[in-house]
Amino acid sequence: MSAVDLMSFDHEIAWRPWAVAYFLLIGTAAGAGLLMVCTRLLLKQAAQGALVVAASFALASGLPLLADLHQPARFLHFYMGTSTSSIMWWGSWILPLFIASLLLLALLRGMRMEQELSGLEQMLTAVSGLLALCILGYTAGEMHAVAARPLWASIGFPITLTLSALMSGAGATIAYDHLRGVSGPGRGMLVISGAVTLIAFGIWLLNDPDLSRVAADQAPVTIYLVFIGAGLVYPMLMIAITKSNCLLSVSSGVAAVLGALAFRWATFMGAQLTSKTETAMYDEIHLDTHEVLQVFLGSAGMLVLCLIVLSVFLRVLANRTNAQTQA
Repeated sequence: MSAVDLMSFDHEIAWRPWAVAYFLLIGTAAGAGLLMVCTRLLLKQAAQGALVVAASFALASGLPLLADLHQPARFLHFYMGTSTSSIMWWGSWILPLFIASLLLLALLRGMRMEQELSGLEQMLTAVSGLLALCILGYTAGEMHAVAARPLWASIGFPITLTLSALMSGAGATIAYDHLRGVSGPGRGMLVISGAVTLIAFGIWLLNDPDLSRVAADQAPVTIYLVFIGAGLVYPMLMIAITKSNCLLSVSSGVAAVLGALAFRWATFMGAQLTSKTETAMYDEIHLDTHEVLQVFLGSAGMLVLCLIVLSVFLRVLANRTNAQTQA
């Protein structure tokens, strides 16, 4: 008769808070990008707000991505060889192409003030939409492929992750448009994606014991309540009952983004705090630590900077184009 003792050792968790910020920013960028594509190709509208939001969030995602990889050499390593079996290798090519397509679209929009899109803009819009879908697929697949974390490898995780990204993109676009005094698109997408996200997350929570365990033990239940109440229910209700109130519209959009952040934080960090053996014990990651505050403040500052620079650049470019047209 034999016995087996499982030993644990002290080690750092693999996915740091920078990863949470990256997945939030790039997911929101993809959601806003798809909103821009649908508005342009189906409604035949310029959707400049969605374009600026998508480009700014995509640009800002570079900071937490490089910080999470710890050094630029790890990012550059993906371009030194071919590894088609790696999801991260595909992502290293999809991400810069997605950012480049959005920036080029923003440049063309600033140079052309006509409501009707040119043939080049339509083609680039379609390409951006395809790349946005690839972004959502690569980010969800990258987490879903981690078989060591049953919570991430479940079918409910990539679905909820993708749907919450769509809602976050719509919410960020609504908030940005109302702050600049424009009633842009995104209301329908926010309500629909929010309702489907609520249903998908509810089914997942009721049927997956790993998620229930994380919600009860490792991740504070209040974070999931923030995701459901403030991040899903509140934005849907406010958007459904009000159309012209700027304060409520902005707060609804911001709440949708914060809800997506709460979901990613609880799921990313909570899954890593789940012990793989009964002998291990993990410390809770508090939101008020120096590292977490550095992540949130750094990412938020980078995002605001990108929004301001891109908005000012497009305004200056548009004014210059109008002056040349009138001359």
